[in-house]
Amino acid sequence: MNSNQPVRGRMRAWYGGRAPLDPDTWATLMAVESDSVVFYDHLGGGGEGAPLVRDLYSAMDSLKRNPSELRSWSDDDGMETFYEVFIDFAPEDLRGRLQVLQRLGSLRFRKSETPDERKAKVAAPFVAVGPDEDYADYLRQQARRLAQVWSPRPESLLEFAITRPAQLGRQMSERLNPVSTRPLRLIAHRFTEVRRDVLEPLVASRMVAFEREAEIHFVDPVRPVLERWDEDAQASGCSRVSLFQTLLLHELTELVLHENEPDLEPLEAHIVAGVFERYLKGQTLSVAVDDFFLDWPPLSSAEIAEREAVEMAEQLAEIDAFMGGPAAPADDDTDVDALPVDGGAASPKAKGTTAKRVPGKSGNKPGGKGRN
Repeated sequence: MNSNQPVRGRMRAWYGGRAPLDPDTWATLMAVESDSVVFYDHLGGGGEGAPLVRDLYSAMDSLKRNPSELRSWSDDDGMETFYEVFIDFAPEDLRGRLQVLQRLGSLRFRKSETPDERKAKVAAPFVAVGPDEDYADYLRQQARRLAQVWSPRPESLLEFAITRPAQLGRQMSERLNPVSTRPLRLIAHRFTEVRRDVLEPLVASRMVAFEREAEIHFVDPVRPVLERWDEDAQASGCSRVSLFQTLLLHELTELVLHENEPDLEPLEAHIVAGVFERYLKGQTLSVAVDDFFLDWPPLSSAEIAEREAVEMAEQLAEIDAFMGGPAAPADDDTDVDALPVDGGAASPKAKGTTAKRVPGKSGNKPGGKGRN
């Protein structure tokens, strides 16, 4: 995103690609979409999503009180999860990674270490995994190396996500509290008749939700796909929270971050929310969203009509080629008598006519009784 864009108007998104959709492209989609609905309005009387939000509030209240009921979690688990999210979404160059780390926490060195030694220590956690190296072992080892030189800011949402999820549950339950006077709206976008080519940027970014100004917008067709994944017995993570609720919690985390730290960059908020998301569901949400984009978006009715017209034209062209020329129109009314016929064939007589009499050729003359 453009760093010169006003903070107030920024989008904080859930996306599976390297970058989210930019606000201008989203505005283009909104100009052609006509079937978005308010799924939930905290200050406006609830809505269809009210029961789901109440359940989510209850789950966060449980996390606040008894975190072990949702998932066991150690500091090592938290750092490994942070490291994995970080390498998935942070800049790929070392300088960019260090800038993000410094905004989210602080680097630690011994006073006796030389500049070269410090550079080697901060580069060590980001050495690429070897071709024969076990990924789980690599992740554990690199996360420990990162923990030796970096730590999150104390009392930050990231520090809670890494070491104290119960405190993050407290933050979320307070934001979802039914008696809260702060606004929160969920907006469902269906994109029913939007052309597939127009939606291609959304597909490329793998973006299915974003938060802006206390509104969480989401791609509504993703819900049934996430529900099917929830029904799969192999789906991992906390059963108390559904995948769709996890998606909303990701965006709610970004909302709380923006309210507490308005200068935080959207990328940094995405990384923090990603740690909490994977505490709840591991990587299942990312895999389920990839599954969703295998079949979405469908063709709009206009695109279906265009495709059918092209297929019909191709079929007519094949007929023309087979017949050696353009096929005759179905309603051709050429007079049959004008068509050439075989000279050896007898022409049928018209119904209701008589043969022409030739004088002198018949034994019966008009008015006579025959020959004597």
